[in-house]
Amino acid sequence: MSSPKGDDDSSLMPGPQGKTPRLYEVERGQKTESYIVAITGNKVPVKFVKDAPIVPGAPSDEPHKVILLPKDQSIAEVPLHRPTQPTAPIVVSQQPQQQPKVDVVPVSNQPSTKQQPPADIRKPEPPVRYIPSTTTTTARPNDAPTQPMKKSTPPPSYEEHNDPDVKYKPATKDVNKGLPNVEPQARDELLPAKEDNGNFGLSLAELERYKNDPFWRTLRWILFVLFWLLWILMFLAAILIVALSPGCAVKVAPSWWQSATAYHIWTPSFQDSDGNGLGDLNGAVDRLENIRRLGVSAIWASPLLLSDGFSDAIRDFRAIDSKLGVNADGDKFIQAVHDKGMRVVMSIPVSITSNEHDWFIRSSKASLPENANYSGYYHWRSSGVEPYMSEFRNTSVYYIHYANKPNWPMLNWQNSALRQEMFDVFSYWIDKGVDGFHLNDIEYLARISNGSAPNWPAIYDVLRDIKDHIETYANKSETASGKKIIIYASRDNAKENDKKQLAASGLDSVINYELGMVGKANQICYSNEDSIAGCVHELLSDVLAFHKDNDQVIPMWEFGSPSLPRLTSRVQSAKQAEMLTMLQLLLPGTNSFYYGEEIGMHDLRNDSATPPQRGAMQWDDSKNAGFSSADKPQVEVDPSYKKINWAQQYSESRSPLKVFQKLAKMRVRDEILAFGDAHIGDLIDGAFILARYPSSEQNTTQGHVLFGAFNFGVSSVKLPFAGIPVLASSPNLGSAQFVTATSNTEGFYARQEIDLSSGAVVVAPEQGIVFKVAL
Repeated sequence: MSSPKGDDDSSLMPGPQGKTPRLYEVERGQKTESYIVAITGNKVPVKFVKDAPIVPGAPSDEPHKVILLPKDQSIAEVPLHRPTQPTAPIVVSQQPQQQPKVDVVPVSNQPSTKQQPPADIRKPEPPVRYIPSTTTTTARPNDAPTQPMKKSTPPPSYEEHNDPDVKYKPATKDVNKGLPNVEPQARDELLPAKEDNGNFGLSLAELERYKNDPFWRTLRWILFVLFWLLWILMFLAAILIVALSPGCAVKVAPSWWQSATAYHIWTPSFQDSDGNGLGDLNGAVDRLENIRRLGVSAIWASPLLLSDGFSDAIRDFRAIDSKLGVNADGDKFIQAVHDKGMRVVMSIPVSITSNEHDWFIRSSKASLPENANYSGYYHWRSSGVEPYMSEFRNTSVYYIHYANKPNWPMLNWQNSALRQEMFDVFSYWIDKGVDGFHLNDIEYLARISNGSAPNWPAIYDVLRDIKDHIETYANKSETASGKKIIIYASRDNAKENDKKQLAASGLDSVINYELGMVGKANQICYSNEDSIAGCVHELLSDVLAFHKDNDQVIPMWEFGSPSLPRLTSRVQSAKQAEMLTMLQLLLPGTNSFYYGEEIGMHDLRNDSATPPQRGAMQWDDSKNAGFSSADKPQVEVDPSYKKINWAQQYSESRSPLKVFQKLAKMRVRDEILAFGDAHIGDLIDGAFILARYPSSEQNTTQGHVLFGAFNFGVSSVKLPFAGIPVLASSPNLGSAQFVTATSNTEGFYARQEIDLSSGAVVVAPEQGIVFKVAL
């Protein structure tokens, strides 16, 4: 193959093993080098030799260096650096090419003294351009196929090692050393002109000029200062907006007690577990699942403590009554209640004991040295009169006791030793896991000198001390772990101011005794003595108004208790009792239900040996109502259990028990029912409406209204919404959703939409219906 002009073999240095390399010129940038491509099969690293001689005589004026290879190594193939100048397309000939011969100057690998080249060689002269002599290129026609070219692999740096797995790393040599000393601006002029590829921007020189220009420097500083000044002003403005804007109402997590549904059991009558005919704690444990299904949140158990005949005359404040079990059974009961997700509340008579209590026995023998510390545990007098004082065993020494009950001596809370003893009693049961205490007989915590009347200022002081101790101990008790321990009490005939005083003294709730007085021919309701509806409406209107004005007093409601006749026996029918139970579940605050009220149990007959309101719980229609397996239970069972029992009502779709369950579970998940405000409408022909709606503290215009319409009369009544402001102003009053109704109500189904566009609701006799209206 012919060689181009100037590419004869004589102008090339001979290569190793008689092979001739091809030399190509590559574009020199600011830091580029000339490379040599050797057409051999051997690849060796390449090293630019500093101060190598320049070979004169080449047709190129660009300075190039001769590449010297290490001794005994072949020429390496190096990648071709294409020039940036546009070139015509070329076609590499497919004909066999003659191997060029290149003269290669071997370089010894051994260190040697560097010899200075001749002076004429060291003078800067125009370098020689080596043009390949064995490659023939022709212009490729437009339709000629492009031949694939083998991609060359960059050789590793000679300064590293000849490992084919190591990526190429250029030798860190000063490639400009040895070149003519040219100024940067002149050097740029020597570089070939770059093709305009559409990129825009300032050159380095232009950037330097703008950088140092006084005008632009001043402008930059001005913009910099303005940016940060604006940023600081925006930051300060944000702080002012947050600080001056009205804050959102803080939603305080309410106490569990504020919306609790408590189930009050009389333990001896609830469930017998051992067949002796008397209820016990293990029996109560067996029935906890039944109570949990109803949505009950707390079990209030009484009696529990060892006493005289299940009374308030306590013999030992730390012992379970042996008729109900042992102390281990008490621990099991508390744990079982907690395992069901409920809480335990117990009654503690805080003001009296039995005259068989060890404290009273020691106090009566205080003349003995070992009993001297007990002398002040009770109130002893040199004289006294009945019914609040009695002589102790003909000793001319008298003691104060519960009215007409000489075996119930009164504790002296003014004695520091006795006070600490009672504090320790609370601590003991807190450690056992009790979640709250009902304080029995608080009116006997302090009395006037002859015992005939309560000393309420002194009683308030005692209650504050009890509250302080319970809170302090609960915070440090490992069992309580800082949980809220509830204390509440009852006070018969308490006026509004009395309730406020009791709440201010530390009680979480004061039971509204008024509902317990509702009944036939009862004198509690002054203007509506002969009407259950009128009596209830009058009481609720007054009590709800009191609690609205005194929100620090948590309402607590109960119709029945171990000392009151059952609700069904006090009103005119079981239907009215069911309506009152439904009404109670709609009231704000805490609710307490006496066992059996959820199914409509009534009193035992008057000749029963068992107190009428303490009959055996009617679980099913089996022997003894499922209460006991004994042939003759110690607690009487009412014959009505065949028709009125828990199992039957739970299996029915509509029953008093199912109504109770529906509303009790709603109190757990519906904040309006648990914490919303309440408003009672006007009484119309023995019927009225009770509405529950978002309170002002909830600070929202969204939500819903729950309202119950109750008719205690003998004919249907149309109840307008005009007397209920929250209903009258609701834009969605045209439609309401049915929630639940008394078991004698028909024609409704769950979530049924009811048309109330007429602005009133019609309720049939002795029926109660609950609706839900969106705001």
